[in-house]
Amino acid sequence: MTGIEIRHSLVNGSATEAANLVLPSNFVELDWENLDYLGWRDSHSPHLGYIIRWQGEKPMGIVVREADGPLSKRRMMMCQLCRATHTGHGVSLFSARRAGEAGMNGNTVGTYICANLGCSGNIRVDVPQASYYSDPESVLAEKVMGLETRVSGFMLDVMRP
Repeated sequence: MTGIEIRHSLVNGSATEAANLVLPSNFVELDWENLDYLGWRDSHSPHLGYIIRWQGEKPMGIVVREADGPLSKRRMMMCQLCRATHTGHGVSLFSARRAGEAGMNGNTVGTYICANLGCSGNIRVDVPQASYYSDPESVLAEKVMGLETRVSGFMLDVMRP
């Protein structure tokens, strides 16, 4: 995936947002084999983030915005994409403007996501070696499938008129 492909993939971003998008600093070194989607925070506009995934043969991306105001530091929060739990500022509420006319009318959709948008890495932590985890590879495959389903669902919500 190239920077140009990423900029053209944004379904809910303006031309200005696409032009001003700052790619992740490690973009050329990304481990594409272990990325279920590419998610990162914009280093020049930290309230902005991007989620890009393959939709068939081409990338599809959305711009997300972190909600103002911190979440409780004492409360355990769960990311709705990877289902990882975090304390402190590990999870943030992100909203995405809907695509098309709905977005122009101010309609948004939101969910709680890992603050660093790094869910692909979060699901790849070592699986505990307990008797009910007979096959760590099948557990990972199930986590990947669940993450891909939830990311796809969130992106489809953004596309919905």
